[in-house]
Amino acid sequence: MCASAIAASSSRVVDRDPRYIVGMTILRSLRASCVVGFVLFTATAAASAQRCRGCDEDTVPRGHIVPALGVHFGTPQKASAALGVVVGEDWQKDGRDHSRNVALFVEPGLSAGRASVAYLDHGFGAFGSGFAIGPSVLRTWKDPLTVKPNVTFLGIDATLWPVLFTGPRVGVFRRVAGNDSHKWFFSFDIGIGL
Repeated sequence: MCASAIAASSSRVVDRDPRYIVGMTILRSLRASCVVGFVLFTATAAASAQRCRGCDEDTVPRGHIVPALGVHFGTPQKASAALGVVVGEDWQKDGRDHSRNVALFVEPGLSAGRASVAYLDHGFGAFGSGFAIGPSVLRTWKDPLTVKPNVTFLGIDATLWPVLFTGPRVGVFRRVAGNDSHKWFFSFDIGIGL
């Protein structure tokens, strides 16, 4: 009997603890974000499933906003995960799919992070092929590959997806802040998605 009374009183204390309340609020927000992301993904998949793949008819461009995700392994970040948004439009002309997209994303990693804007085109077939190109800001920390930590670079990188949005990304960056003997830095990684 005493154990249940103590558990009930400690439960009330936890319910009023500000850390508990903040934690539960964050958990609810994450849960809602996952639901919204799933709904957006399902809606875009359902809309593309309604098109006539065998038809050679031209279509009117349709706008979209979709989540952007990616995982990369390479220099200087070692491993990183990208999260952002893609805004653009898709259409069909002469039986081929075409697109015009702009992606805004951040990519925190183990030893570096990026913030990027990229032009995306994935209209080269139906097997997830395409390319992306755009400017990036890159900041290193901890123990990055090939450059020193706590250095900021500004540059441009390009990604090529030969198949299934998987492929290499190369970049050329110039040091804009921090101490490093290299003014220029070339990055290379392999990734899936943005």
